[in-house]
Amino acid sequence: MDYLTISKIINFAKYLLDLRAKKIVTSSFPPFLSFQPSAYCNSNCRLCPVGLGITGYKKGFMSFETFRKVIDDARRYLIKVSFADWGEPFLNPEVFRMIKYAEERKILTTASTNLHCFKDANDLKNLIDSGLSELTISLHGASQKTYEIYQPRKKIDEIIEKIKIINELKKDIGSPKPITSLAFAVTKENQHEIKLFKSIAKNLGCNCEIYPASINIRFYMRDMAKLVAIIDEWAPNVMLVEKLSRRAMRGKSDIIKFYETLMELRKTTRKITFELLEDLRITAKYTCSDPWQSMVINWDGTVSLCCVDFYKYSIGDVNRDNVVHIWNNDKYKKVREFLRGEIKMEDVNFPCKYCVKY
Repeated sequence: MDYLTISKIINFAKYLLDLRAKKIVTSSFPPFLSFQPSAYCNSNCRLCPVGLGITGYKKGFMSFETFRKVIDDARRYLIKVSFADWGEPFLNPEVFRMIKYAEERKILTTASTNLHCFKDANDLKNLIDSGLSELTISLHGASQKTYEIYQPRKKIDEIIEKIKIINELKKDIGSPKPITSLAFAVTKENQHEIKLFKSIAKNLGCNCEIYPASINIRFYMRDMAKLVAIIDEWAPNVMLVEKLSRRAMRGKSDIIKFYETLMELRKTTRKITFELLEDLRITAKYTCSDPWQSMVINWDGTVSLCCVDFYKYSIGDVNRDNVVHIWNNDKYKKVREFLRGEIKMEDVNFPCKYCVKY
């Protein structure tokens, strides 16, 4: 409760109403922001465009000054900020300073990491000392075989040992922070290990985050052979996805219909195109609520609509404008109008026009 104030509670209530009504101009500001401290990564995950070397937006590290400006502008509304988004956040040497700054201003912090950049206990102590509230560790495998399929040439035993060190460091200072979760994106390659993964997480005293992996077909829509190969190699069992969605997806159930449709199309000779997915109403245009829910602050201070946008269409710049003002600027309003069906496809030029979320 130390992290909540009257103004934050009031804003959160308004935020829920704005989200439900999908207003063009909201009366609230999102209580949760995502930051991209680093556009670089030290892993090569097989389903990640960064790991695969797909050319996207320019790369760099966020400065502390950019981060501080956003926090100072929006602190009266913010409940939590996350450090993630197409890069390994802990490659940025200033990320610990960012975490401390937010936590000292009673804003919860959460980060997603592969843990590869932490070399020893001294490195990990910096993580504990930062005051980070929540830490999600990406594993996506419960054995060396499946772990290495997703993250080639990486060793799961090294990550398990680092998690144990984190637990010991927390115990030494008598702190529950950061609350640690292990992430497991379900694919065809690892779907048989869900029970084992849960057991590993329990033995390590960690929570589980189990969810169907995004196979990112949007990067292969112009290459039918590659698209089919991606679906065949990675798409998990649809019934398993449905079971997971009921239990653990927290609002991501649209992916059930998406995978079902993909697998049915795969059985036919029909070409999988954006227009076909549009006709079936499973593109982001029909499923996305991000312009009412979230905001991504890129490493250079530009603002993206969501974490799906790898190419970083800019909807504003926090270095030039107050982030609270950006939330209801003309670009945001036009995106919301489009997703409400009030603007035609031919009248827009932002990425939502051709977005396939999964």
